[in-house]
Amino acid sequence: MREDFDKCLAFVFMNEGGDSNHKFDRGGRTRYGITEGTLNRAYRQKIVKHCDVGKLSRAEAADIYKAFYWIPSCCDYLPYPFCCIHFDAAVNSGVGGAAKLLQRTLNRFCKAGLKVDGAVGPMTRAAMKAVFNALDYPQVSAEVCGIYCDARGELYEKIIKRNPSQEVFRRGWFARLDRCRRLCA
Repeated sequence: MREDFDKCLAFVFMNEGGDSNHKFDRGGRTRYGITEGTLNRAYRQKIVKHCDVGKLSRAEAADIYKAFYWIPSCCDYLPYPFCCIHFDAAVNSGVGGAAKLLQRTLNRFCKAGLKVDGAVGPMTRAAMKAVFNALDYPQVSAEVCGIYCDARGELYEKIIKRNPSQEVFRRGWFARLDRCRRLCA
């Protein structure tokens, strides 16, 4: 599904932008959404050949995104555009956070009875398959995307309530969420 990855990567790059070093961003200094910590991990795993976030190329960021976010989030098992909003959530909220959003979505949509544990295991994959193999797929996809985006908005609100310093990111987070909704429309 290289084509889906490339389309989704372009969407994530648009959402993440270039260089950032906001004092309230818990990720610290970033480039293309890749934090220094993530880059250091990629360096240790020999995905990239340096650990200077200021020198990170888009191609290197793409390799990191595929290895640390796309594959662990099981995006290859999801149809477009749902794989894109799930991938974007993994980048924005972590792989485990995106998995919890996926599990909450499946539970709300089809009462899957999944444990919301942040791991896309066999039961979550089976529920994904059942939902996305539905006969009326386009309608199902739009509804599931909406539920997922609603859950993501709820997560942002919880983050801000728990840590008011994160209020500074509200506008950007919800603009990103609006782009996800438009992608699914």
